[in-house]
Amino acid sequence: MDDGSSAVIDVCYVDLRPSVASAVEPPFGSDRIERSTAVDADRALAALADGAVDCLVVVCRAVDDGSLALVEAASSTAPEVPRLVVTNGAAGLSDAALDAGATDCVVAEGADLRALLPHRIRSAVEDGQVARETRADAARFESLTQNTSFAVVTIDEESTVQYASEAVDDLFGYAPAELVGESLTAIMPERFHDAHHAAVSEYLTTGERALAWDWIELPGCHRDGTEIPLGVSFGERDAPDGHRFTAVIRDISEQRDRVERLDRLATAMEESMDGVALLNEDGEYVSVNEAHADIYGCDADDLVGEHWSMLYDEDETERFRDEIMPVVEREGEWRGEAQGRRADGSPFPQELSLTRLDEDALVCIVRDITDRVQRRRELESERQFVRTVIDTLQDVFYVLDTDGCFTEWNDRMAEVTGYTDEELDGMPALNVIPPEDREHIAENIHAVVSEDADRTPRSALLTKQGDRIPYEFTGSQLTDADGEVIGLTGIGRDIAMETLREQRLSVLSRVLRHNVRNRLTVVLAQAEHIVETADSPASREGAERIQRAGSNLQRAAEQAHRAETLLRDRPTKQRVDLVEQVRAGRDHAAADPDSVDLVLPETAPVVATPIVETAVAELLENALTHVSDPTVQIHVSVGEETTRAVVADDGPGLPDHERAALLGESETPLEHGTGLGLWLVNWIVAASGGRVAVPSEGGGTTVELAFPTAE
Repeated sequence: MDDGSSAVIDVCYVDLRPSVASAVEPPFGSDRIERSTAVDADRALAALADGAVDCLVVVCRAVDDGSLALVEAASSTAPEVPRLVVTNGAAGLSDAALDAGATDCVVAEGADLRALLPHRIRSAVEDGQVARETRADAARFESLTQNTSFAVVTIDEESTVQYASEAVDDLFGYAPAELVGESLTAIMPERFHDAHHAAVSEYLTTGERALAWDWIELPGCHRDGTEIPLGVSFGERDAPDGHRFTAVIRDISEQRDRVERLDRLATAMEESMDGVALLNEDGEYVSVNEAHADIYGCDADDLVGEHWSMLYDEDETERFRDEIMPVVEREGEWRGEAQGRRADGSPFPQELSLTRLDEDALVCIVRDITDRVQRRRELESERQFVRTVIDTLQDVFYVLDTDGCFTEWNDRMAEVTGYTDEELDGMPALNVIPPEDREHIAENIHAVVSEDADRTPRSALLTKQGDRIPYEFTGSQLTDADGEVIGLTGIGRDIAMETLREQRLSVLSRVLRHNVRNRLTVVLAQAEHIVETADSPASREGAERIQRAGSNLQRAAEQAHRAETLLRDRPTKQRVDLVEQVRAGRDHAAADPDSVDLVLPETAPVVATPIVETAVAELLENALTHVSDPTVQIHVSVGEETTRAVVADDGPGLPDHERAALLGESETPLEHGTGLGLWLVNWIVAASGGRVAVPSEGGGTTVELAFPTAE
């Protein structure tokens, strides 16, 4: 028997018969149950409200005697407390009690009630505890995995759906063929459209994930406009024409409802299958009810006179004689789990209660718990699966309690920090944070736990050996089955290479802007002097070539500085007027503004970064520099969802390597004088959540910049 066999259970026993209630001794046959008798419903409800009761037992003799009203009120006052109704078997009483909110009905009187009731009380209390623990475990891991049907959707870099599984029909109301070719935003609430495009663009540009890919809860949008709570996991793969992103999507609300329904159904089924038997001092069956016989697949009459050992195999029989029966002799009762054997020889798990009566008879109450054991195995399998997923993460995973101490972590956490599992258990999380960052990280932990805030702080991870590794942390509020906050779950991402890249980029910018520019100033001054003083046309022509090359190099340094600033500072998207951005870019790039034909509306509000003008200026400079006396036009058109700026010239067209730079197709070494300008255009537009297109039809060069239209 488990530890629960010796625990004392506080029971409130209520018999509302006014004339005899206070004089009736509750029919409990066990000193393991602490009972109190309430003479009226108000006192019983008060005890329930105070949390002083583990189980409520109500005697019901008639539908209108007030007992069922008490049961109904108790189910609202303390829904977690089991409510047992004792009836005399009168027609309709059990059904009425269950309808009123009873968790179990006990149909017995006299000695039978005295033997059966304690078992049913303890079983109800334990089943309630198991159900609560099961729900708590499900809530704990629901951010990582869900035991429900799921939909699979694959998109390309433009968020166009390339594949949708059949489950999208049930989940979102779209047939798979209807979604393929459409934007993924079709199944998102409108308020997330811009953020989604921005996140995809940022990842394709920088490799930085805006969301946790292993599990995140987001709302989806059904075809009829209703929102659906979802749990989503992401993956990616390379395809010949670019990245493919796959999302595994689960409906969380349906899963929660399903678990609750299954728990209630399983409990009701188990509680309806109690078997009761009476054995004499020799261990032979004296009487057996039909439920007991049915559990073993026997006829009740066939069991009478037989020894109990016929229902167990040799090993279990030996366990009973060596371990269980001595406890019954010493303490008068035993309760636990055993392995029974049916008439056909098949084994099954059972919950068994043995109680010794004064006349040396033994009351045996048995229940088939096959479903319960199966649920345990499934839960353990699910836990093991989740543990495996967590331990295979390349990022560190951790769970903190409300005090900010580690309660769970993956193998990667122990591997990176150098601490053993024993050392990490209960350790304050700030112990693995450098002293100078602890206040900042503590504020973020508090914000996530208390406000469920969305935070992604950066700090070094301090190892046991004193090493510091740059990390970025994300966290989500963690709640139990009752919705109470119990801490947070988080993931730490190693950003050492990203930090090193930013440092190198900053050094490159300083070298170009200071060393190269300072020396170019000298070179250009000398070249200008040669042009002004040289007698030979050849000398002047050579000096002019030096001037042009030096000017181009100066411009490359300026572009490198702008690119470095963009990648380092990550300008935020906001509402900007694309018309104003185009005009500013034209004024910056064109010595003669009239050389550029503008076709513009009065205003064109978009969601973008405020440096779009730089992208426009780079495109204009590229056209004006490489085309002799070009005709350049910029046309802005406003759409309901997308606003476009089209820059077109009548030049010879873009070479393939410059087209690749604009579209960001590859980041190979720059060639043929492409420079950083066209790459800079791509980076600015991507950072703005927009996209670049280069239509190939017709002569000249046409570049289209598209941005989300602002509301």
